[in-house]
Amino acid sequence: MDTYNNIVASLLPVEKPLLSDRIEKMNNALKRGIDELKWNSQTIDPFINQAMGIVCEVDELVKKMKDNVKKMQLMMKTWEKPLFERKLKPLFPDDLEQTHQSLVIPRLEEVSKHGKEIHKLMRDTMDNIKPDKKAATWLSYVDYVNGLVIEGITNAI
Repeated sequence: MDTYNNIVASLLPVEKPLLSDRIEKMNNALKRGIDELKWNSQTIDPFINQAMGIVCEVDELVKKMKDNVKKMQLMMKTWEKPLFERKLKPLFPDDLEQTHQSLVIPRLEEVSKHGKEIHKLMRDTMDNIKPDKKAATWLSYVDYVNGLVIEGITNAI
């Protein structure tokens, strides 16, 4: 049951409530195996198949959530590359301004594009776990991701 242990151990406090109903379903499915069945019980194979199906379903959701956050963080990491490098020779103010603008506009477009991709990843997470959009658990998760975006912007600055 490494899969089960990985699910329980890897969920952040903000993620766990989003999957609480699925975790409860998973625990209920496994309870019979803990309380009633033995390794040589006649119904062990159907139990294992059913329990593994439920555990794998939850595992896929957890992986999807984690992968989406990881993709967001990788995008934001690219924002940290230096925007402007000083040259050894001095530049006139107008030349410096022109150089700066030629670097700022593409970076702004990149950040804007990544913002849209982050939004798509959040929608993908939402479509997979199907939360109540107004529930405190979902809003907490959105706040968590917003915090990651703020951290990405802060690191870029």
